[in-house]
Amino acid sequence: MSLSKETLAQSALISAIYDREDASAFNAQGLAVYQQSLLANAKHALEISFPSVCQLVGDEFFSQLSHKFLHAHPLIAGDWGEWGCKLPSWIASRTDLAEYPYLGDCAQLDWQCHQSERASNCTAELDSLQLLAEHDAYQLKIKLCSGVSIFPSMYPVVDIWNAHHAVDNEAEQFSIAAQSITEKKPQSALIWRPEWKAKVKEITATEYLFLQHTLAGKSIGYTLDALANTDFSFESWLPQALQNGLLCGIEPLTNNTL
Repeated sequence: MSLSKETLAQSALISAIYDREDASAFNAQGLAVYQQSLLANAKHALEISFPSVCQLVGDEFFSQLSHKFLHAHPLIAGDWGEWGCKLPSWIASRTDLAEYPYLGDCAQLDWQCHQSERASNCTAELDSLQLLAEHDAYQLKIKLCSGVSIFPSMYPVVDIWNAHHAVDNEAEQFSIAAQSITEKKPQSALIWRPEWKAKVKEITATEYLFLQHTLAGKSIGYTLDALANTDFSFESWLPQALQNGLLCGIEPLTNNTL
């Protein structure tokens, strides 16, 4: 089926805006307005989704980064809020950003925070905790609140994130981050949204394993068996998770997941 003239013209305009085709058929001044508006929208969207990255590289460099990313991954249709999903891997693949080897992981942490803040609200189902006393642990699973995720990194992404989101003791937080970068300290992050703003916390290897199994829908019994030879305490974790707005409730296992 052939495309209509209107569709072809629209496609040509989009290609011209993104500097992908000869723009001589269009008014140069009008095209420049489109391009400037597009770039401004792209930069603004990425500033919202990746605040740590923006602060790390500075406004001028971030503008250049936004322009290059927009050219590589144009938004033809859809939501600006979802458009930046490929930025972390795009940053990691660029040799001209080798000066910031941790930048791709910082972008990934920013993105998971952004997704957490866009997740639906969750109300703790406290009555469901009674299931722990009534059913076998292999028949139950933990329901975490919407927007909970984890991220393992070879770099001190939590310390870097804390430094760029510090409300108090900003100088101290930057000092900690700088020391962690020098020491090449790996960190695993927990991301969740107890209220309207995402939070980030460093977690241990055992906490990471516990949450990894939990997010995969594994039973409580299976998960605790996997941590049998560690210092992880489910009895200590449970009330803390409730207090911190991490836990939504307990659910029966309704499939064949262990």
